[in-house]
Amino acid sequence: MMSWLRREVICPWFEARHGKRYRPELAGLRRELAEIADPDARHRLQTARTRAILDHAYHHSAFYRRHYDAAGFHPDQFRHLDDLARVPVFEKAHIIGSQDAIRSDDVPAADLIATATGGTTGNSFRFWYDPACYARREALVVLANEAYGWRPGDPVALVWNAHQDLPTGRPRFRARVRNWLSWRRLIIDATRIDEARLAAWTAEMRRLGTEIVYGYALSIREIAAYLEATGATLPAVRLVVTTAEPLYAADRALIAKAFGCPVRDRYGSRENGPMAQEDEQGRLRYFANSMLLEIEAAPGEAGDVLVTDFWNRAFPFIRYRIGDTAVLAPDGASVAGLPVMGALAGRQTDFLVAQDGSRVSGMTFHEVYVDTRTHAFGTDNFLQIQFRQRAADAILVRIVPGPTFAGAADEANLVALVRRLLGAGMRVDFEYPDAIERTASGKYRFTVNDWETPSAT
Repeated sequence: MMSWLRREVICPWFEARHGKRYRPELAGLRRELAEIADPDARHRLQTARTRAILDHAYHHSAFYRRHYDAAGFHPDQFRHLDDLARVPVFEKAHIIGSQDAIRSDDVPAADLIATATGGTTGNSFRFWYDPACYARREALVVLANEAYGWRPGDPVALVWNAHQDLPTGRPRFRARVRNWLSWRRLIIDATRIDEARLAAWTAEMRRLGTEIVYGYALSIREIAAYLEATGATLPAVRLVVTTAEPLYAADRALIAKAFGCPVRDRYGSRENGPMAQEDEQGRLRYFANSMLLEIEAAPGEAGDVLVTDFWNRAFPFIRYRIGDTAVLAPDGASVAGLPVMGALAGRQTDFLVAQDGSRVSGMTFHEVYVDTRTHAFGTDNFLQIQFRQRAADAILVRIVPGPTFAGAADEANLVALVRRLLGAGMRVDFEYPDAIERTASGKYRFTVNDWETPSAT
């Protein structure tokens, strides 16, 4: 009875109170996902929604109107998905300093939901959602979870590295009661990992009867390695869902063995919400009702991922080069059910090692994207930035300056950040390349540990 109340009443009520009104969207999205299981129906829906977002962007975004006019493109030229080649690509370089011009003029300022990208694919910038888009994405997360047998109210451990999402300080009594009544979430701050923390986290998961473990792939791997090394078990865990970082085959095997349950990988982004997730056969299927994905490569080869988002009217992303790379499945568009995207090859962050021996998540260094003037997440100071650990006590910071880069002041802030996270004795050097190169497989690496052995990173 309590499980039903959590799933059907309490969780939706608490979410609605906090502006996440996803429940009215669920039935429509369920019907939509069932309909587009047919490839022909999916093609028709994606064509219609691509045409609609092109038309909206052209008439309501000053940037897109200029962008398309300069390329000699007009939305009337788009009739079929084959016409996408005529549509100019939307690059991250277009966004920095141009957010207000990109933002649509038909969404009232009072309705805009501000957010920012995480920066794992190059840089962090501010943008907005409209309320309808936000509600649909929340609903899609619920349905994606349901596909795994994970329902609202199931006890879950969120193993999270993005510090901007993590609560500060101990939750108040009312918040703890609300969490027990509804989502039953254990939030694990995995920005810093050492043996004492690993012991405390696993003990707490065991005490709470955690059933679902969800979070950053490399941090979950660290927990799995601890379980294996100590012989500890978490018998209530029945599913692990990894996200945000590449899930390598060896790590998947370790996680599955240590937790004794299936492991599924999920692909998402700040810009586009939930994008794809693995099915039971290990195929990465993308949510074709909310977006169109293209891969700039022949089937079987790695190429850049281009995303056309159907839902965000406030800040359109059309043929957006998101900064990830993937390998296209040869028959991905023609299979029944959601289309198969293929293997994801992009983004990677290494753990860096502090002088006290603790392992610090690369995501922790995203504090660099906090604007020192507004204290908001997302800044135009850096077009690209990378932290490389060259020795136990040496960090190289590589910077491609953005339009608001402050020179010596930003360097001083970066030195302070590195020493606060890794230790006061860290030497910090700077380098200013024209661009920060990707790896041969297309990965952009925000943090790189050149000092540790490869097996540790």
